[in-house]
Amino acid sequence: MRILLITDNHTLTGGAENYFFDLKRRLKNVPDVEVYSIGFAACSEKGDDFYVLKGLKSKIAKLFWQFLFHPGVYFTLRQQLKKICPDVIHIHNVKQYTASVLAAIKPYPVVQTIHDYSVICPSAYNVHKNHQPCPTGMKMKCFWQHHVKYSLFTYLAMVCSFFTLRARLKKTVKKFIAPSPLLVEYLKQNHFNDATYISPFKQEKTHYSFEQMQPCHFLFAGNLGMHKGIDILLDEFSLAQQKNPHITLTIAGTGSEEQHLHDYVKKLNLEKQISFIGWQTSLEKEYVACAVVVFPSLCFEAFGLVMTEAMSYARPVIAANRSTAPWLIDDQQTGLLFDPLIKGDLAEKMLILAGNIERIKTLGKNGFHKLESFIDNEVVLQQLITLYRDLKVLSQN
Repeated sequence: MRILLITDNHTLTGGAENYFFDLKRRLKNVPDVEVYSIGFAACSEKGDDFYVLKGLKSKIAKLFWQFLFHPGVYFTLRQQLKKICPDVIHIHNVKQYTASVLAAIKPYPVVQTIHDYSVICPSAYNVHKNHQPCPTGMKMKCFWQHHVKYSLFTYLAMVCSFFTLRARLKKTVKKFIAPSPLLVEYLKQNHFNDATYISPFKQEKTHYSFEQMQPCHFLFAGNLGMHKGIDILLDEFSLAQQKNPHITLTIAGTGSEEQHLHDYVKKLNLEKQISFIGWQTSLEKEYVACAVVVFPSLCFEAFGLVMTEAMSYARPVIAANRSTAPWLIDDQQTGLLFDPLIKGDLAEKMLILAGNIERIKTLGKNGFHKLESFIDNEVVLQQLITLYRDLKVLSQN
């Protein structure tokens, strides 16, 4: 069986991309399965089992080529498809040259993993202007509530792309995979009826250690955008630091608000307590050194990989009480939940754990053991293989 994986970003830059390459690696070890990948990157490249097209740099260009047809990209993809002859195509994020990609793969059996809420909300945040979660996804009654931070022109272009993409996906994709039951519910509410939950893979760790843990040290890892709640984290850290001057924070990641955040930390006079380390290929050192991981995301996360990574290192998580956080984090058992719209709530939770070594260890161990039974990588891989085979058989009938 030949499987082709397609993504819009064929480089290791985030959670969706890490999953993409992890899946490819695992599929290579499955008997009677050949796996190939196609995607976009800064430069074109090709190898025995992959083909990379040069992608777009401009956000505006990416937006418009989502619904405009590009003949060059289409015919290049068709040529590669003829060489590979895939039995099943598994697409992931397809936000570059979307119309052309979907047109090229339409004759084949296609399954898609939905990695975010971009088919539920034009911004992919699924929150309203007041930062409250949207209970239904984009509807006409809340049309303007999803206009969170963009100019009117950009927002209307995003909406146009949003509805066009949804219609094309429903015509092209036979099965949708969501990494959480909550996202499955939203997909079915929005008439993506062939949606099923299959968990992402977890880090395969058999032990943990607290030997290098710094009891008052916190970690944030993720995109440095306001939708990730990073500004809330800085304000709350400042409040907590006034009561406990020993707490420190490491921020790992990069994003559109990076310079603004540096300036804000300087304004708060917290440069000695907060360190920015940029994007890291591995966060093992940071997980081992920290006592607690903070996950303050305001937007809806399809899964929240950082939370399960923290659990794999037996580190408790303080998470915003929305989206998948209450599903992954058992409040007071494996971590703490806070209300991101109540000032001081996150600071209070940070102070509860800062320096409280026994509480940190208890919550961390509980999280580690929960993760052991929560995700079984072999079961996850078998679910995907079964889905591929069923789709192949269905296409042959």
